[in-house]
Amino acid sequence: MFQRSAGFISRTVQRASKDAKGATSALILAGVTAATVAIDYTQNKRTSTESDVSYAVQQELPVFASSSDPLIGASEKIWSGETDEQVAFKITSPDKIKASEKTELSKGMNALNRVISPAHPVATSATQLTRQETKWLQREGHVTTKKMYFYKKPMVKSSLQQRVSIFAGPSSEQLGGDVAQLLGMPLSSMQVGQFADGETAVKLDNAVRGKDVFVINSTTSTDHLMELLLTVSTLRRASAKNITAIIPYYGYSRQDRKAGMAREPIAAADVAKMLETVGVDKVMCLDLHNDSLRGFFSPDVPVEHLLPGPVAAAYFHEELEDPSKDPEKFPDVTIVAAHEGHVYRAKEFRKVLQKLSGKEIGLAYISKVRQYPGQKSYEPYLVGDVDGQTCIVIDDIINTGETMKLCVEQLKASGAKNVYAWATHGVFGEHNKNAATKLQECDSLDYALISNTVTTKDLPQKIKKLNVAPLVAEAIARSLYNQSITGILNLDTMGADKDAGK
Repeated sequence: MFQRSAGFISRTVQRASKDAKGATSALILAGVTAATVAIDYTQNKRTSTESDVSYAVQQELPVFASSSDPLIGASEKIWSGETDEQVAFKITSPDKIKASEKTELSKGMNALNRVISPAHPVATSATQLTRQETKWLQREGHVTTKKMYFYKKPMVKSSLQQRVSIFAGPSSEQLGGDVAQLLGMPLSSMQVGQFADGETAVKLDNAVRGKDVFVINSTTSTDHLMELLLTVSTLRRASAKNITAIIPYYGYSRQDRKAGMAREPIAAADVAKMLETVGVDKVMCLDLHNDSLRGFFSPDVPVEHLLPGPVAAAYFHEELEDPSKDPEKFPDVTIVAAHEGHVYRAKEFRKVLQKLSGKEIGLAYISKVRQYPGQKSYEPYLVGDVDGQTCIVIDDIINTGETMKLCVEQLKASGAKNVYAWATHGVFGEHNKNAATKLQECDSLDYALISNTVTTKDLPQKIKKLNVAPLVAEAIARSLYNQSITGILNLDTMGADKDAGK
């Protein structure tokens, strides 16, 4: 007997033992949240095998097999709770299966093992898979939405896993680990460090020949950019079939044009050229500073642009929603773009919040009225009415924190009741140590929400970090199954029921 605990799942498996009638039995206990599931497998010498499912606690029980599994299928409902989210099935194996598959129900047990494994999210029923609770994804300093609104493909089938590898660079190890866990796959091992002279060193610990490989690494610094470039190059030299670079934060993205006649590089384009040269096949990025950056890559290298703003909108909906869930008690909210260039981000954010709340959401923006060309400081000018409103400021990057601070103070001075902020990337690195402190000390700010595209530690209380691993995992799964990635954030299907067999 052995016991294993990980996240909120613990299980005890008692090895099979022969009874007097020659049958083989095994007892599996899987504890999920407050629920306990006891599954008794009995294999007789006859052609069929049945598994009786009993419930010690009849609340929020996990789906333990897919109806599309070749061995295990939901054949008969034996118990149903007050809602369709609490359903139990009798599981029966088909009569015609190979003898090798019957041996100790190895295939069925493996299927069950995969589903209750801590490497996979679990849900209470097929109808709840699209909005399952995500407490298990939370780690210290991170937050998640309570339900997965846009995450519909929780794991990659075992047959496909054999030809897929996922690596995470030093700047995205936590995010990469969560993505791999959601997909039900191990994170492939690699070693990244520096030689004595400071040069970047990369070594893969797993074979990748003929595989589809995904590399997750933000390029928040020149070192991290070099790590990504050398990793892609190493994968190409190791005969990987396809290489997708997932770049949560695309460094140098703000250098996307020349300022007038200045003798400056277009660094965002140069980085794209470097990635193509070392052999990348596809690129995925989260909230590029400018969507036109995708045009810096050749048509042979498609670029997927993932926007986590709708996920953040779902989080704020859960935060602001009244416990009674009465739409009339939802506060009056106005979404405010941090400047003119972010109005489209604010509009997408507003669409989701409006759909979830069922209430009209306002829209405003801050105009940067500069005193003269070239001056960094500016006077924020509010376009819109925020008096008595709960405001959420939308930006893509918080770097120095100065722009966000000025926006928040302007909104408060204009009569806003509460002011929150959302920015996909919180770049609080070595060169911006005071940015987080600046926001913490801003009395007008309730709190700022950023994502975990950039790894930062020891953030102050007013800065929360949203885990966007489900969005990235969904994009990878869709890529592997040749399905639309753009459709992930389709509001028409948001929260729709997911077929557990797909």
